Amino acid sequence: MARRQKDYICLIFGAILILIGVVGLIYPEITLKRAKTIKLGPVSVEEPQRQIVNISPYVAVGLIGSGVVLIYISIKK
Repeated sequence: MARRQKDYICLIFGAILILIGVVGLIYPEITLKRAKTIKLGPVSVEEPQRQIVNISPYVAVGLIGSGVVLIYISIKK
């Protein structure tokens, strides 16, 4: 790959990391909904389940910092 293409890849990946970090700061809890199917002979029952995933603010800030570093490296060259 040419040097310019690598710079664009770093720039895009850095922007994606910043976006994910900002979303992680705005929404620190993500709720996942699933349906668990229980089969008892000819009868099947679906039980809804909720799983909450917590995103640490330290991880979100780390993602933002990593994105900024990648963008800085790609622009500096």
